[in-house]
Formats: sequence, C-alpha cells, structure tokens
Amino acid sequence: MKIIFFGSSEFSIPFLEAIYRSNHEISAVVTNIDRETGRGRKVLPNPVKLKTIELGLKFLEIVKMDDDIFRKLLDLNFDGFVVVSFGHIIPENILNLSNGASVNVHPSLLPKYRGPSPITTALMNGDVETGVSIIRISKELDCGDIFIQTRFKISDDDNRDILEKKIIETGAPLLVGVLNLIETGIIEPYPQTGQASYTRTFDSSNLKINWSLKAKDIVNKIRAFSSEPGVSTTFNNLRIKILNAREYEDIDEDTANLITANDFLSGAIIKADKHSGLIVKCKSGEALKILELKVEGKNRISYLDFLNGYNIKTGDYFI
Repeated sequence: MKIIFFGSSEFSIPFLEAIYRSNHEISAVVTNIDRETGRGRKVLPNPVKLKTIELGLKFLEIVKMDDDIFRKLLDLNFDGFVVVSFGHIIPENILNLSNGASVNVHPSLLPKYRGPSPITTALMNGDVETGVSIIRISKELDCGDIFIQTRFKISDDDNRDILEKKIIETGAPLLVGVLNLIETGIIEPYPQTGQASYTRTFDSSNLKINWSLKAKDIVNKIRAFSSEPGVSTTFNNLRIKILNAREYEDIDEDTANLITANDFLSGAIIKADKHSGLIVKCKSGEALKILELKVEGKNRISYLDFLNGYNIKTGDYFI
C-alpha cells in the first residue's frame, strides 16, 4: 500500500519507521509546522519532520487541516492513511480520500480513554492494565471500528516513558500487520462496545504536587508525567521535579506519631537520613518516600545526593 502518514510527536516516529521498513510505501508525511516549545519558547524542529528528512521522504507541514492540505493531498498517489499522535481531527472531506483505508493507532483499550491523553490518564488513575487499539478513522474522535486490540499489564514501576515504550513495541508490528491484511482485503473491523470515557489535555497547572493528597495519588501523578514535563514542588525557593517516589509503608509507632502530629502539615519532611530515606508527610496518616529528583537547572540525582547537597533536615517543607 501507498500510505500518507499523519504524526507530530516523538511517539509517532517508531510507527513511521515500522512502515518505512515494511513492504508498504510512504507517499508523504503530514506533520505540524515547527513551533515554540519549552520554557525558553525556542522554535525547535518538529521531530517527525526531522525523521522524515532523514528517511528521504516527502513531507507536508500544516497549521491546521484545511482546504490547502486537501488540495495538496489530491495531487498525491496513495491508497490509505495512517494516523499516530497527530493532534488534529481529520475532516470528512480529507478522510473520504482514503476510501475507507484509514488507520489510527490509539494507546488505550477503546472505548475507554478516548481523546488526547490516554497513557497519562491510565497512570494517574492507577490502572493495572492498558493496551493498543488499531481502528478505522471516523468523523467522531476515536469512535471508529476496531481492526485489532491487544492488552497488557501496567506494573507498579511503569511510568509514562516505560509505558510508551511497551505500547510502541506492541503497537508498531501490529500496525504493519493490519496494513498487510487491509491490502489483501481479509480484515473487517468490528464496532467498539462498552462504556466510553474521555481524556483531557493537561497544562502547567496540573504539574504542581499537592501534598495533602493521598500518597498513592501523588505517586501516580509522578508516574503519569515522568521526567518531562514532570511534576514539581518548591523547596527554599527552588523548583524541584520529583521523578521517582513510593508510598512509605515502613510506618512504626514513632513514624506514625510524626505523620499524625499537628506540628507537621502536609509537605513536611518527617525523616531525612540515609537509613530511612527522604520521607514527606501527605494526607493525614500517610507519607511518601522520594527516591529521585531534579533541582531546577541541575541533573537528576538520588534522594541521598539531595540530602547531602542541600542540608535537608526534619521539619523542612516542600510546598
């Protein structure tokens, strides 16, 4: 098949490469224009565009899916569409150009977690399984019939980076297999069934740690946002990303007294030594053990390096 590939993020790239290595041909790649990113608001090259150039493929940069891109697609020779982490809804007039041979890779067990953030949402909710759904694209967001779906376990140590890797390793060969079956005409998708749910976009306001939450909820938030963009807190006017943490379960009588004592509010450091670790009070009766963190402008460090380098003591606060 001759494919038009739509994608705009790092997550898209392994799927683009998988098609490139297959027997299918990529007629063109449609991706976003270069945009301002990061705290410095620098204009950086779109990663999909860079990979497309590296592979020697034709690409089309867009701001939005409009009549201009429709006209450009009319000039191309292709058999179908593949959409992976593109960030735009495909309009009906463009979708009709695929003659039904349109495929979207969605990282959830549809109809659960339709929308822009299924991986992050699954981790924030503490789900124990997720999967990959390869669907026919429809007018409505993530509502298309399913070509194939596979599921796998989310382990306690999985964060977004690890879970994305699992989804890519599972989903990329699955995508190529579906394209093979579409080409030979021996696969028919089936309707989604079950209760649908929808995810949302997140912004910087969602990346601040609220220490009055349950320890498990804070851990899940840390897992969900991984190192980038990462969730953060403040210590002595320093912005600190918490990269790895666990619920603190070694609660003896002395620790229980510290956690419940009125002397310490949520966010208080109730233990800070190499034996016990860096322990922070959360919701009443619970605590969090921080394992790795990153002070703004510095490299990733262990809790022990943080204790040694920043003169941490019991009674200090993360806020």
